Amino acid sequence: MQASFTGDTMITTDNVLNMVPKIEGTSVEFPLGILNSKLISWIYINTSMIAQKDDFPQVHISALSSLPLPKYDDNDSLNMTQMVNKMIALHKQKSLAKTPSDNEIIQLEIDATDYQINRLVYELYGLTEEEIQIVEGE
Repeated sequence: MQASFTGDTMITTDNVLNMVPKIEGTSVEFPLGILNSKLISWIYINTSMIAQKDDFPQVHISALSSLPLPKYDDNDSLNMTQMVNKMIALHKQKSLAKTPSDNEIIQLEIDATDYQINRLVYELYGLTEEEIQIVEGE
């Protein structure tokens, strides 16, 4: 699954799902981290008939609304928000990288941050190491 964030006002087509918080000040970074995790991608691919039959599956509201959300506390939300903001900043840096070595260094940081986000998601959903290995494809 791929989700992204923009603070810009945009007009989108009907094949782009938009998520707007109902409550002012609600973090969009927390659900962004959850939606982009390996676990949610694995769940979607393994439970959606659309994802199983199409090389470029679309995400529909019905499939998205059926995804289970974990219980979390303020500390979990803060940790996820910080990591997602770091990931956004790293991708901006990568787009501005001037040399292959800069690009490689930033990519290593992206990979490490992605790993940390996935570990938090696994923890929030209470996955065992055996279940994590299944999701990771090991």
